[in-house]
Amino acid sequence: MPEHTVLDEREKARLTWWENRYVSELGQVLLCAAVGFFVVGIIVILDGHNPFHVLTVAFRGAVLNWIGIVQSLAVMSSLLLAALAFAISMRCGLFNIGGEGTLIIGAATAVAAGGLISAPPMIHHMIVIGAAMAGGILWSIPVALLKVSRNVHEVVSTIMANFVALYFVQYLVVGPLRDTQAGSLHIAVKVAETARFSVISISLTSVIYVAVLTAVLVYFILWHTKQGMHMRATGFATVAARFSGVSVSRMMVYSFALSGAVAALAGMALTAGLPPQWTIGERLAELRGIGFLGIAVAMLGRNHPIACIAAAFFIATIKSSKVSLQMIGVSPEITNLLIGIIVIAFAVPEIFQFTMRKLDNYRRTRA
Repeated sequence: MPEHTVLDEREKARLTWWENRYVSELGQVLLCAAVGFFVVGIIVILDGHNPFHVLTVAFRGAVLNWIGIVQSLAVMSSLLLAALAFAISMRCGLFNIGGEGTLIIGAATAVAAGGLISAPPMIHHMIVIGAAMAGGILWSIPVALLKVSRNVHEVVSTIMANFVALYFVQYLVVGPLRDTQAGSLHIAVKVAETARFSVISISLTSVIYVAVLTAVLVYFILWHTKQGMHMRATGFATVAARFSGVSVSRMMVYSFALSGAVAALAGMALTAGLPPQWTIGERLAELRGIGFLGIAVAMLGRNHPIACIAAAFFIATIKSSKVSLQMIGVSPEITNLLIGIIVIAFAVPEIFQFTMRKLDNYRRTRA
């Protein structure tokens, strides 16, 4: 067979593989988004509004003006990091929903390092980033050890860890980290100016570069390093990976640690990278829900680090459209409803596939 014919066949096979995988997943993304918009459109009609007008106003407010774009990018920073944390665990076959608690821990350690330590600007930035990542890793290790040593399901342990993190950081805010100069306000010390990320415009800071760079770095680790490929192999087929010589327990610990470090960076982005507060309050209102919303972003991005960038911006634009919708009399909760419906649309097939993989691995283990 001529050499050029062999090359043509290989190229055709490669193109067919790309179409079967990426075009199919893109179709699923568009279908789930369409389902979400359709259901919300019906609710908007029942509320007495024109859904096309509402969609147009929301799009203009979040994308077609400078303030909307800036706000969307600012929201995107923490969402992207939270999504990456969940995606890392899912790639290793772990349904880790502890990003919420780890994010809160990361925010607290970032505030402590940024508000209680003095250092020159660049060095102080590195200290804050390092402290947040260290806090996230240390918080994730006990959960990882429970998983690999006692086989405690990660959903149970991470849910409990979320509550512990919430109340522990609330104690820190009103106790050791409290800003004594704030009077009656119960807020933590503010991050020093030397540790704050530079403001690009309004609420957008240079922490957006950290988020995007982290996404690229996570992609490189998972797809172009030995440890990353072993983690993905563990998630794809645990039994096969174990028989191939992969230390499944070690990969799970690595996954928890990497996921914890990235989730903590999301907390850092909401403190050292979010003006004008530069701190956290007793109620942690600026932190709550971001970790769980990151799960939605990761599902939308099919747990791929690069796709999560686009997914994070999409969800951020929906959240940023609240102000525009309020101006025309539409309840801002409509945006949360849309995100929730999209999550459900994505979660059903994703959870089904995840469950089938777990059952298949269990059957192989029993056999």
